[in-house]
Amino acid sequence: MNRKRKAEADIKIIRSIQIHLNVVTAALLLTGQITIKGVFIGASGFSMALGGPLTGETRLVGEEGNQLATALIDIIDIILATLLLKKDLFITGIFISPARFTIDVSGPITGAEIPSPTIPELERDYRFFQRIVNKHFKVDDHLVNSLREEGMRWL
Repeated sequence: MNRKRKAEADIKIIRSIQIHLNVVTAALLLTGQITIKGVFIGASGFSMALGGPLTGETRLVGEEGNQLATALIDIIDIILATLLLKKDLFITGIFISPARFTIDVSGPITGAEIPSPTIPELERDYRFFQRIVNKHFKVDDHLVNSLREEGMRWL
């Protein structure tokens, strides 16, 4: 396979992973495992931070048991899940703190660009990741290959 075709195949795999992450995040929103935690405004648009019991945060609910506020939060979560499934939002980052983490989502609808991989950076990051993982963990090659094949089926 020539270099250009390989690069195109790699980008397809990455897009597939992005779509899978969107589906998983939407499912977590719909099941109440994560919810909107905050909105961050930047020069190029805004993004939303998601967190909940799964990420070490408490689930956001209405103050003093306010059912209307809790219902509004649930509606926002449903809208976010729908936008993730429609590919109007994407995961743009995961922010880790000592006891918790949040998932950041953004996209064209919020004024931000869709995260787009570039092959030279990916190859550099992949080699770095490979060195770290190989040094500290045993990863089953069969599992990696089956995940790669599964990702190609979704495209």
